[in-house]
Amino acid sequence: MMISFEGQVAVVTGGGGGIGRMQALELARRGASVVVNDVGGLDRPEGPSADDVVAEIRAAGGQAVPSYDSVATPEGGRAIIECALDNFGTVDAILHYAGTWRSVLFDDMTIDQLDPVLDVHLRGAFFVTGPAWAVMKAKGYGRIVLCSSSTGVFGRRFGSNYSAAKAGLIGLGRTLSLEGREHGVFTNCLMPIARSPVQKYPYMPPKEMLEDYKVTGLPRPIPEEATTERLVPLPTYLASSACTVSGESFSGGGGRYARVFVGVTSGWLSETDSIPTAEDIAEHLDEIEDRSSFLVPNSIYDELREIADQLAARDGKELPARMESRSFS
Repeated sequence: MMISFEGQVAVVTGGGGGIGRMQALELARRGASVVVNDVGGLDRPEGPSADDVVAEIRAAGGQAVPSYDSVATPEGGRAIIECALDNFGTVDAILHYAGTWRSVLFDDMTIDQLDPVLDVHLRGAFFVTGPAWAVMKAKGYGRIVLCSSSTGVFGRRFGSNYSAAKAGLIGLGRTLSLEGREHGVFTNCLMPIARSPVQKYPYMPPKEMLEDYKVTGLPRPIPEEATTERLVPLPTYLASSACTVSGESFSGGGGRYARVFVGVTSGWLSETDSIPTAEDIAEHLDEIEDRSSFLVPNSIYDELREIADQLAARDGKELPARMESRSFS
C-alpha cells in the first residue's frame, strides 16, 4: 500500500533544517502541500532557512510556503495555522519539530535558560496545535506528531530544561489522543535519534556533554547509520491516514524503530486495614520494583481499575465489569 498525502496539508515546525527539513521534503514528495515553519536565519544575511526548503520543494514540482512566525507565542502559533488556511484552505497534519537548546548543568540553570526551551518545545506544541484543533475536529480528521525525545523519558546530564519540556510533550500527546480519537484526530510522539548533514544554523553542545556519551563505547554520540533519511519513515507514517495508533511514543534511529512505553509494576499490596509505614516500603522495595509483571495503561483510568482489581482480589470482592474502551470529549 502506497502512503499518499495527495490533497492534504501539513505544517512542519522547525522545517528549515535537520529532521524538519527532511520531513517537509518527504511529505511534499508524497503529495502534501507543506507549510515550512522556521525562524532560523531571519536575522542573518544568508536568509531564512525556511526559504531554502520551500525552494527545494518547488523545484521538485511540489507545493510549499514558508512561515517565519515563532511557535513560542500564542500569536505565532495562530499565524502558522492561518498561513496554512490562507494558502491551502485547511490543515490535516502537524509535525512539531521546532526546538532550541540551553545545555547547562542544573546547578547553572537560570530562568533565561529554562523559559526559551519550555516556550519552543512544550508551549509551542500547545500554541501551534490549539488553533488547528477546531479545524481537525470539524472535518473529523487530523494527525499530530510531537517531537519528544528519549531524554524526556530516560534523562541525561546537561538537560534538565530539555528533559522536562520533552517529557511534557508525552503527557500532552497522551491527553490529545484521548480527547481527539472520537473526532478522528490521532496524536503520537516521536523520539528521534538522528544526525543531519544539512543544518544551516547548527547547534554545538558543550564539550562536557559530548564526553558523557563515551559511556556508550561508541566513536560518536549518534551512530553513523542514524541518518534523517532512516528516521523520517516513522513520523511520515504517523502523520498519514494509514496510521491507526494514537497516544503512543516511538523511538527511531539507524533503521531501528520501537515503541517506548511507561508501565506500572504489579507492586506490593499491603494487608487489609493496615496502615503501611516507611519501614514497610523499605522492606518490600524489591517487590515494588519487580518488573516481571507490569501493566501498560492507556490512561489513568486503566491504572485506577488495576488498583481496584488488586484490592478486590485481596478482599474477596467482586467489581462491576469494565466498560468498553472509549474516548472522552
